[in-house]
Amino acid sequence: MKKMLLPVITALIVLTSCAASKKLTAEQQYMNKQYKELKTALNEAEVSILNDSLKVIFPDHILFATASDQLKDDIKPTFERFAGVLNKYDKTKIMITGHTDNTGVASYNRDLSERRAVSAKQLLNNNKVDNERMFTWGLADRDPIGDNTTEAGKAKNRRVEFVILYNLK
Repeated sequence: MKKMLLPVITALIVLTSCAASKKLTAEQQYMNKQYKELKTALNEAEVSILNDSLKVIFPDHILFATASDQLKDDIKPTFERFAGVLNKYDKTKIMITGHTDNTGVASYNRDLSERRAVSAKQLLNNNKVDNERMFTWGLADRDPIGDNTTEAGKAKNRRVEFVILYNLK
């Protein structure tokens, strides 16, 4: 009887410990809730969850005219919804990165990518997202997600990304 009981107890302990390890931390639950709300609010963007952070990618053609850092007027309602979710989940920091394709001079692309990130930050700030939570960075063509030898790939590389991180104080 004891020989049969030991494997059963061992199996129960293993199963219980596996189930416990799958429980989400409070931070992960917080980020998962924010992810679901962002997915619902932002049809125009690609929203994904990466480890303990969220990534929101707005393609360039939605946000800016070609070679411009001025946000299009028709994106402003989307940014209002985006800001609403960010304001609801205020325990996060937001890294805003601007990107370009590899066409043109590197210094111009660096400057343009930074100006685009700053424009996105300013619009979120206009919608009451705290400036202290947001950081900008222009990456120019350093992090392509598309093939820069094709027009479709270049268009994909011209974008603004938001990485949302839980603020561990």
